[in-house]
Amino acid sequence: SRIIPHVLEELDKASINIDQITILLALGAHKPMNRQDCILKLGKDVVNTINIENHHPYENLTNLGESKIGTPIEVNSTYVDSELKISIGGVIPHPLAGFGGGAKNVLPGVCGIRTLEANHSAGMRGVGAGIGRMTDIRKDIEDIADKVGLDFSINAILTESGEIAAMSSGHFRDAHRKAMEIGKRNYATKITNDNQICFFNLFPEDSELNQSIKGFNFLMNAPNTMLDRNDTIVLMSSSYEGRGYHSLIAETGAKLYKNIGDSIVWKAFVKRRKVYFFSPNISEPELYHFYPKSVKLYHDWNNLIDELTKVHGDAPKAAIFPCSIQLAEK
Repeated sequence: SRIIPHVLEELDKASINIDQITILLALGAHKPMNRQDCILKLGKDVVNTINIENHHPYENLTNLGESKIGTPIEVNSTYVDSELKISIGGVIPHPLAGFGGGAKNVLPGVCGIRTLEANHSAGMRGVGAGIGRMTDIRKDIEDIADKVGLDFSINAILTESGEIAAMSSGHFRDAHRKAMEIGKRNYATKITNDNQICFFNLFPEDSELNQSIKGFNFLMNAPNTMLDRNDTIVLMSSSYEGRGYHSLIAETGAKLYKNIGDSIVWKAFVKRRKVYFFSPNISEPELYHFYPKSVKLYHDWNNLIDELTKVHGDAPKAAIFPCSIQLAEK
């Protein structure tokens, strides 16, 4: 709601009226947003005056062929048919595309499920993915944005409390490269070594349990010396929307759904480590839809601390990461 009024002001200066504007919510395979969601995201004045549409990954799609590496390109028809395409997004670390923002608003944002599956499947096997850097998955995303079109990209770098730390705007590649460099500096976090416990808070990606795999993001770019291979990971998520919804990776029978315990992330970064999950809002059936039953769920913080004390004693060496968008300082 802090950015879009300025965009609308500039469009008005160019004689583009509000009845010519559609705000397309670039949801990828996430759940649709309701009116209250939109008011929180965009502001009530915008919601009351401008046409807003949820992207649907199964409907209203136009086929535009394939990318250079053979990814099928199916894109929201409202987006394809628009004469001016502007994206607004947050540039935070992402385990497949390196960072969010930029052309990622196109893919996965407004693409069909076949496109999402093809782009994501290799990365979920560990091929072409990475966090905090340029990746092959990002290159495929940008190739598709070239074909589909993206005229102007607005990218916000965030603080740990979710405020805007910096912005970079312009051509989607140039603006995103600048945002990546700012992000690398902004999200860099000094680490300590030989910790017995690492606490990873999922904010700001903590509304849905299905996003909690991002609690392992920091381990993906931190040195192995940060946490002993036999010690403890604690994931902390509000998950106030419960299990949440994601039609590609989170629902029973979804094309890329699997229990995190069977994923390459678990095999690479958990191994023999103990994992605890703290959330006041989820049940064990919800947790074990995503995690193996070796993960212990705690609703009460004091009970969790009592358990950790039994395992590690009264004064363990611990590291606490307050948000999910931090990167290990290089």
